[in-house]
Amino acid sequence: MTTNYFKPLLGCSLPTLMAVLAAHAQNAPGKPGVQLQEIVITAEKKTENLQKAAVAVDVLKPTDLAKAGITNALNLQEILPAVKIVPSVVMNVSIRGLGTSDFNPGVESSVAYNQDGIYLSSPNALTPVLFDMQRVEAVLGPQGTLYGRNANGGVINFITNDPTFVYGGYAQIGFGNYGAVNSEAAANIPLTDELALRVSEGSDKVNGYDSSGTSSVDSIAGRAKLLYKPNSDLRALLTIDASQRKSFAGTYDGSCPPNNYFPGCAGVPFNNPWSGMLPAPRVGYSNTYVFGVSAHIDYNLGWSNLTWLTGYKTANWSSDTAAASYNGVNNFDFIQNEQDRFFTQEVRLSNEADSPVSWVAGVYYSHLNEKAVSQDNYVTNTFAQLGGAPPGFYQAFPMTGSTDQSEAVFGDITIPIPAVSGLRLRGGLRYTNETISAVGAVENGILGKGIIPGSIDPAGGNQSIGDLTWKAGVDYDLTKENLLYFTASTGFKSGGINILPAGSGSLNTYAPEYITAEEIGSKNRFLDGRVQVNVDAFHYSYKNYQDYVFWRPTAGPLVNDTLFPTVNSQTATFEGGELNTLWRVTPNDTLGFNLNLLNDTFDKFDLNLPNAPSINFSHTQVFLAPKQTYSVNYEHIFEISNGDTLTIGADSQILTSQIAQGFYTVGNSNLLYRQPGYHQTGVNISYQTAESGWTVNAYIRNIENAAVINSVAGGYPVPQSATGINYRIDPPRTFGMSVRKQF
Repeated sequence: MTTNYFKPLLGCSLPTLMAVLAAHAQNAPGKPGVQLQEIVITAEKKTENLQKAAVAVDVLKPTDLAKAGITNALNLQEILPAVKIVPSVVMNVSIRGLGTSDFNPGVESSVAYNQDGIYLSSPNALTPVLFDMQRVEAVLGPQGTLYGRNANGGVINFITNDPTFVYGGYAQIGFGNYGAVNSEAAANIPLTDELALRVSEGSDKVNGYDSSGTSSVDSIAGRAKLLYKPNSDLRALLTIDASQRKSFAGTYDGSCPPNNYFPGCAGVPFNNPWSGMLPAPRVGYSNTYVFGVSAHIDYNLGWSNLTWLTGYKTANWSSDTAAASYNGVNNFDFIQNEQDRFFTQEVRLSNEADSPVSWVAGVYYSHLNEKAVSQDNYVTNTFAQLGGAPPGFYQAFPMTGSTDQSEAVFGDITIPIPAVSGLRLRGGLRYTNETISAVGAVENGILGKGIIPGSIDPAGGNQSIGDLTWKAGVDYDLTKENLLYFTASTGFKSGGINILPAGSGSLNTYAPEYITAEEIGSKNRFLDGRVQVNVDAFHYSYKNYQDYVFWRPTAGPLVNDTLFPTVNSQTATFEGGELNTLWRVTPNDTLGFNLNLLNDTFDKFDLNLPNAPSINFSHTQVFLAPKQTYSVNYEHIFEISNGDTLTIGADSQILTSQIAQGFYTVGNSNLLYRQPGYHQTGVNISYQTAESGWTVNAYIRNIENAAVINSVAGGYPVPQSATGINYRIDPPRTFGMSVRKQF
């Protein structure tokens, strides 16, 4: 049952309130020429107006990204209130507090990533630079029917620009503090009356802003799209893209955080992350190389539209994280290498544009081949040596072969009810069959000398699941500008295989996660389209929550091993809502206000691993889920006499306290770190010429320079640092500018 905390969003008087506002809007005088812009989305796999879609979606346009200085996906959380992103070993994303903090091989995110309609098996396969973008769509909430498994938290769609039959393009270069340099460019070339080519590139380079350098990055990417459109019925698009991302010094800071909630940090000075650049050697890295090719065909059959989507993606990723050190000496390394080969195929039919019934039906297939290895290097002076291991001891977990095959059939329909004008019923079904297998081993060795004879322990397993997910809902148009909707749905996230030694018992596999969700919302335009008020509230019941845990048995056959299984334990309740408002006060002034509420709680978070202290965080707040987020933004356009425009905008966010991702262990106690509440403000300035095609943007983010800790981990396995906390942080104060020329 939803708590009283959310009654302002869920109250039973919501339909009445909307009706009153709609009636007022019909009679209120409007000012022509100041209507808010209409935004077109494809979040529900059809083209529709954002205000007509019965789903909560946040949309970012290229101008939004440029004004905020956003050049990669990691920084999207700065302008998407419901989204949190942690730049850990891999990108971890949560929407409304629901996400996946797990970088074991084969574990997929509970937030789905799609690039130009193609599902990506891992955030490592995402192009690391946001360039030549058409828009970014953050679809909030479970999308198990249209998107399938691994979309329990929602979907982030990255949509890039397609070729057109008009010559043109642009070039842009940007600079910022911490040595930031970025660029993007595109050229659109009509080859014939039926063929058009678009080529584009992007780059992003910045030095580490943490004193350990964890956030330094050097990325470059390119894309080519070839469009064939011989007539109005057929459209075929071929895309080839490639990218690389190099991040240096992938280490934790290795010191105590501020606000000493952790007893071991009492009296220990906080090493201010902005106080100096890279005082310690760069001992870590994270490199990713991606190549992809896809084909998208749309064909009008006369009675329906056929869509054919084929994609193939390769992603090679390697990472070395120095997770513990003492007196500046690197004592322990965590190394991961992963190779993904991912093929997807989707074929669907959908209704004609003038059909009174909106429907889509299709089939989906994907196949992932993966090879990976995780390795713990106990270089020196660690608990492993205290247990009798020699200096340079390592333990490796090679996964020599893994496959994940998924097949699905799905359908979604919206039917108007003739007896009640404006009333529609929605429904959807998807059946998914998934088969997962893995072959690997656990091996011990000594750095520079190789495997210890007789230490190889074969591991692996297989798992299969067939699951039916459904959606049911109702929409009602109070007026043509006022929509009410309710949706109930289910979804699931893939299970998998842990590469663990014999003796790990039931921990060899982990089960899928399941979600049941209810959502109610309303989308509205008032005062002749000058005022927009969208409100949405939700309730999720979650079970078999997957967690990445640290397991060090103190007895039994695996005594003193260091293992990182993915396990099922928790059930959780997620509930909350959003209020998003936008007001075009005058033709040159726009004011917005957003409120996000969350009450996300682990109902049961009780892990009892064999021969290890239990972990119990039941009834605690879910990671990265501040209970309240307030944001306000304002923009004014100054019109210059020659037709140029100067736009000045400002935005500010206030967030209440949240639990940082991860936990740390002291003795038999397991503790969480609570990041206190904070606020961040940004300002942007944009000058655009009327005729010459020049645009200059300048920005500053996090003016307060707030040091926000997003994840923590204990200092194990080095005895001297076992009572300290390693942590990662969000970006500090950043500023920069870009110059763009359109041609």
